[in-house]
Amino acid sequence: MAYESDIKKLKLLVTVVNRSKETYYIDLLEQFEINMQMVLYGEGTANSQMLSMLGLAETEKVVILSCVREDKVKEIKNTLSEKFKKIRNGKGIAYTIPMEGVVGVALYQFLSNYRA
Repeated sequence: MAYESDIKKLKLLVTVVNRSKETYYIDLLEQFEINMQMVLYGEGTANSQMLSMLGLAETEKVVILSCVREDKVKEIKNTLSEKFKKIRNGKGIAYTIPMEGVVGVALYQFLSNYRA
């Protein structure tokens, strides 16, 4: 059983990237002990003139939802920020949302990658 001092808060990491980079970013995030990721497919609605003005090529995007431990957030965001700057066509955005009220010890242990 997890003691209160062992319990780490969880955050939902939302990462939006070009669809062509989906596998790259999913694999990158798995390095941070993430047990649950969900991918949603989307498409931007900006017209070609707007895309050209902003320097964007792809309109097809993926939204990667990842359940992460709060103590890993800074490291994950730093890594993503670095990759967004360096990877060709790898730009994206990432932010976190607090997760409150995860029900059940077993579910918490799975989502936080807790091992007693």
